[in-house]
Amino acid sequence: DIEGDGDATVAVFPTRKSGLPFLKENEAWGFVRVGREFDYVAMYVSGDAREVRYVAEVDDVLAPQEADLMRRPLEYVNRESIADDKGVVTFKPGSLYELADPVPYETRYPQGLRYTTLGELRNAESTDDML
Repeated sequence: DIEGDGDATVAVFPTRKSGLPFLKENEAWGFVRVGREFDYVAMYVSGDAREVRYVAEVDDVLAPQEADLMRRPLEYVNRESIADDKGVVTFKPGSLYELADPVPYETRYPQGLRYTTLGELRNAESTDDML
């Protein structure tokens, strides 16, 4: 049961399992470009899982150096620097949770950032219903 306006915008980000420690320890998602405002984040876990497994309510989008991360930004990424136009999406405290009934992959999945609505996410029986 995800509370909120069914028309609220949800940014759906793909991640590998290797990205989950960042997500959980920071209650944030990082080093991404965003094209518009959104109210929630949904995380599609690729690999063996292949499902939308996590949801959180967005607090802010900050420059990496402004985000209150558990480690320095460059400890999370495997490169010399982080592009100036990439940000960290911070979540409202305590809003990150793992779905009891994840949304499984059918034929469509986010290869990059995709947008949907909270209503579509709530009612989705598979990723095809929300992407």
